[in-house]
Amino acid sequence: MNFIGPTNTVGIIDSEETTLALLQQALTMGFKVVVLTQDPKSITIPGIRIIQGDYQEVAKLQLLFDCSDIVVYDSEFLHLDHLDQITDRHKLVQGTEMLELVQDRYLEKSFLNDHNLNIVPYAAVIDDADLAKTVEEIGFPCILKPIQKSVHSLDGVIFQDAAELENYHVPHGSFVLESYLDIKQEQIVLINKDDRQKNVTYPIIRLNCQDRWSHTISLYQQNEAWLTSEIEEIAQTIAQNIDYQGLFAVKLCITTTDMLYVQRIYLGTMFEANIYQAVTNYSQEELFWRSVCNWPLPQVSVHQDACNLVFTKANLTRAIDLITQHPQWQLQYCPNLAQLNPYLGYLTVFGQDQTQLQHYINPTQIWQI
Repeated sequence: MNFIGPTNTVGIIDSEETTLALLQQALTMGFKVVVLTQDPKSITIPGIRIIQGDYQEVAKLQLLFDCSDIVVYDSEFLHLDHLDQITDRHKLVQGTEMLELVQDRYLEKSFLNDHNLNIVPYAAVIDDADLAKTVEEIGFPCILKPIQKSVHSLDGVIFQDAAELENYHVPHGSFVLESYLDIKQEQIVLINKDDRQKNVTYPIIRLNCQDRWSHTISLYQQNEAWLTSEIEEIAQTIAQNIDYQGLFAVKLCITTTDMLYVQRIYLGTMFEANIYQAVTNYSQEELFWRSVCNWPLPQVSVHQDACNLVFTKANLTRAIDLITQHPQWQLQYCPNLAQLNPYLGYLTVFGQDQTQLQHYINPTQIWQI
């Protein structure tokens, strides 16, 4: 693929929650931008060409390809079933292999298992008999999730014991049953791949959940060497064994017994990686565009320890109170996030090290690191 630089045209298949940030970054980098969207009123940024329509409409999708030098997407919920009818479909530089993999929980787990990565025991389930059999094999606690991630079931169905399983009936469809872990901490690592399949890994993000919605997102200058080494090795294994160009992420967890598991793969940008903007020289959106447009992939380093405190309507008042007390902290209000969950935004806290961050954050009694 040729270098895509300022004045070239990039086409975006709208994914609603992340499109605006990608649009803004594309304009900053000098690109001309075309967006295929069902909701043109949601695109409030001037200077954007809009094609109104659904990405499943072949004519509208073809128009997007015709007027763009490359075409990109940033959602795992797209089903590009009609791509074989599109002329110049090579312009979709990310391809569809990764997209199809992350949409299907069973395929994703099979891919990770085939490459000898540590994942929880799992099995496919289609009816009550399957469920009873696989529970015997996997044991309690366990969680049942739809195979297709586009079937919205945020947490899945958790079974702690036989009594909870007794009166449950598997709905119509295909599911994955897997062990339910007692998680101490989660990590996310972002990986970028260019058109030569060269890949770069970025600083590890740490997640700590206090309850269903209150959680923290941290980025540190220093991490445990063993953990960094293992996570980077896992990221490289995945990156080297899939045909994909662009930004993606791998989510892992450490259990209370100190076992490291690979949980899942994410495609494109993600809410948790917004923390890069505050403490590195790059936003995740710039990293996204660099890889798909064949720009050199930079090394990214953390200049200052920081933590994002994710807030909802329930603790918005507390977040506002904290920002009035700390002039160096930053607040990002993102009400559009509430379309998918109750998040309203995040408060970025800066510290010299993890100890100072704990001093600031833990006394809030809402967020903990």
